[in-house]
Amino acid sequence: MLYKKNTAPSLTDELFKNPTCEYRGTPFWAWNSRLDAQELCRQIDVFKEMGLGGFHMHVRTGMATSYLSDEFMELVKCCTEKADKENMLAWLYDEDRWPSGAAGGLVTKDEEYRARCLLLTTVPCSDIGAADSKFIDSRAEGSRDGKGSLICCYDIELDENGYLKDYRIISPDDAARGTKWYAYIKIHAPSPWYNNQTYVDTLNPKAIERFVEVTHERYKEAVGEHFGEIIPAIFTDEPQFTRKKLLDNSDDKSDIVMPWTDDLPETYKAQYGEDILASLPEIFWELPDGRVSLTRYHYHDHIAERFAQAFADVCGSWCRKNGIALTGHMMEEPSLQSQTAALGEAMRSYRGFDIPGIDMLCANFEFTTAKQAQSAVHQFGREGMLSELYGVTGWEYDFRGYKLHGDWQACLGVTVRVPHLSWYAMGGEAKRITPPQFTISPLGIKSFPILKTILQESTPQ
Repeated sequence: MLYKKNTAPSLTDELFKNPTCEYRGTPFWAWNSRLDAQELCRQIDVFKEMGLGGFHMHVRTGMATSYLSDEFMELVKCCTEKADKENMLAWLYDEDRWPSGAAGGLVTKDEEYRARCLLLTTVPCSDIGAADSKFIDSRAEGSRDGKGSLICCYDIELDENGYLKDYRIISPDDAARGTKWYAYIKIHAPSPWYNNQTYVDTLNPKAIERFVEVTHERYKEAVGEHFGEIIPAIFTDEPQFTRKKLLDNSDDKSDIVMPWTDDLPETYKAQYGEDILASLPEIFWELPDGRVSLTRYHYHDHIAERFAQAFADVCGSWCRKNGIALTGHMMEEPSLQSQTAALGEAMRSYRGFDIPGIDMLCANFEFTTAKQAQSAVHQFGREGMLSELYGVTGWEYDFRGYKLHGDWQACLGVTVRVPHLSWYAMGGEAKRITPPQFTISPLGIKSFPILKTILQESTPQ
């Protein structure tokens, strides 16, 4: 329980004048260089002098200490003990950068746990190599690598208005009356973002159980004695599934990618009594005469439920069993459309969180984003709500803006503020991390070398 004082009959005036650590800000602390215990402890002293209540040990681009190594865990332990000494809180973070789930590629070294997708295409995978891919990007999501397991082939016929006139399953060698579309299961290709591995299959509970084993159990081994006290929670960041993609129009012949996993046809049939492959085209094309496809509704519902069960339910269950809270935020929270594309729906996953959270970037005013998390807090009886706030607001953003955004989010239920971002160091790619920078020591620039470096650098590198 984070807010232990809430069990008292009333809160004292002195507590409001001088709040204890659980009521103070806890910034993302970007571990983005070779880490040193002495320097880490010195920066914790800076946090203390600033009046912050703790810190999130957040791995970012540039960290040269091996993730989850013995050295890394000793530094986590050192910072936790320092927080204990200073009456502060040490918040854990569950990933090497983001999105959470792959454990920096340690989980997805095993192909069984790699993210999958459904690829619907008019061109057989064997005829297109990686160089021709339309989907290769920094995350390698749904990339064309010439590989894939064919699960079905369809003859698709559209009427003069672009509606789905008829469809049938055919052999890949059969001629089509309309357009022949091939449905493949594809495994995501490796990407530098995941340390030359891939993202995790967030529809597969076994994959997330492996993630918990690699990450959460590792933290428990090192600092588990502090769970629920000095360490109140572990932050999960932007879990998601393969992004749903749409055709530009009915006649578009571009590849389509949708979230999928190996046993989805079996679990879908068990839930709805239907063969999803028999009516798969209805997911992509509209039916005529204003009819609504029940298959389409069931598919999106099933994907949302499988994702919530596999990720938030698995992680949240482990956290509650081990006396620590699951917190953090989901991906693409602002609208129902954006949520549908990346995670189904945010509120379904909030059931796994002990401290549901949001991500409020760019000085946006997303009242519904905050309100849905606040609603989940009330519906599930949670004790607080988190916000990762101020990120990507720019160097010119002033304290009036910070006050304004802190206030409206507090009005909509935010109790845990996670200012984005406090740097450990600045060098190489790490210096291009999104502003602002929230580590300003009351002792002046000399007490924090990053700010000194910023002012001394006259020419960008």
